[in-house]
Amino acid sequence: MKISRKAWIACAALAAPVALVLAVPDVAFAQSSSSSAGTPLVQLIESVSKKTGKNFILDPRVAGNAVLVGIDPAKVTYPELLTILQVNGYAAVESGGLVRVIPDSIGRSAPSPIIDGNDKHPDAEIVTRVFRVKSVPAAQMVPILRSLLPQSAHLAAFQCTNELLIVDTYANVRRIEGIVATMDKGEPLALPKCTLPQPQAFQAAPPATPAPAPAPPKE
Repeated sequence: MKISRKAWIACAALAAPVALVLAVPDVAFAQSSSSSAGTPLVQLIESVSKKTGKNFILDPRVAGNAVLVGIDPAKVTYPELLTILQVNGYAAVESGGLVRVIPDSIGRSAPSPIIDGNDKHPDAEIVTRVFRVKSVPAAQMVPILRSLLPQSAHLAAFQCTNELLIVDTYANVRRIEGIVATMDKGEPLALPKCTLPQPQAFQAAPPATPAPAPAPPKE
């Protein structure tokens, strides 16, 4: 049976709205999936807390989802959680039996643990390290190393003892330590003589001189 050109155009016009209606749900589903992609950070923290027994305190600004590829959210470990938080702009600081989850911009001011050369911590945990530089002025290493640290980290030198103070993630602290050890070669550096200001001895105010007695009136 032959279909005239006008009839074919009419059928196509009637079918177009149907095709459009059928396509709309797919677009809406794609947009919904894109906006809800990832696992809520709070849900990951709750899961790790139940598995490890650790107590967490979350800053009110902690929010958002973590996009995990090839990682089962139910099997995330504590070190993995700290890395996930770091990638999403948050820092974890453990102190006094509590893990504080805060924006990484204020992580250096939190009471992070002070570690020595043998301590082990998760790579993404915020720690504090003070170590001695033997053969190179510590102050000269600060501008060299500062560009290797994120803005949220802290690095300073104390010239009197030629020591470096660094606050950052455990992995980056060890990395900086290794760089310094590689560069720190040669004869031991003579430390400058630093004298701390002595507090002035308290001196009692001299007793007030009594005012002279008024002269008797003249007769």
